[in-house]
Amino acid sequence: MRVILASASPRRKELLERLGWSVEIRPTHAEETLTPGLSPAQQAMTLAARKAAPLLPSQKPDEVILSADTLVVHAGEILGKPRDLDEARQFLHRLSDSWHNVYTGVGVFTYERSWLFYEETAVRFHPLPPELIEIYLQRYPPLDKAGAYGAQDLIGLVGIAEIRGDFYNVMGLPVQRLMRFWYQVWSQIIPC
Repeated sequence: MRVILASASPRRKELLERLGWSVEIRPTHAEETLTPGLSPAQQAMTLAARKAAPLLPSQKPDEVILSADTLVVHAGEILGKPRDLDEARQFLHRLSDSWHNVYTGVGVFTYERSWLFYEETAVRFHPLPPELIEIYLQRYPPLDKAGAYGAQDLIGLVGIAEIRGDFYNVMGLPVQRLMRFWYQVWSQIIPC
């Protein structure tokens, strides 16, 4: 089976390759607008499904399409990808010295079946000095990341005080949940 990643995220590709999977990237650049009335988990799964949808009509029987979308939720508000550096700065000031939740929705699509699931991870930041935020905004690209930060980047390295759950979920792909799915469901349908 060929794994097709419906995402342009270099972090997701890297994580899948660390698992030993050969991955082909086919980003769809799907619309990432939220659907009113859905919970954060439902939003993340809906966005993941939306990313895969353009690839499904041309999917081949030997392909598995994998999609994912990550959202950050702070004080009940979803913080998606910031529109500009000013919004990124606002997001980071809000996340400073507090807890937030990271939701990643995942879609797995074979030629005959599909599954959607999500993972939630709680993250607490130390107080983030304004100077650190400015250095981060100048040196790292925050506009392609939910909540304006990457756990693997400077702000995550020095800012994250505590994580409850899957660290890799915060990077954009719940690797542990994906592997549990692989062993419990996927491997029974698709020979390894």
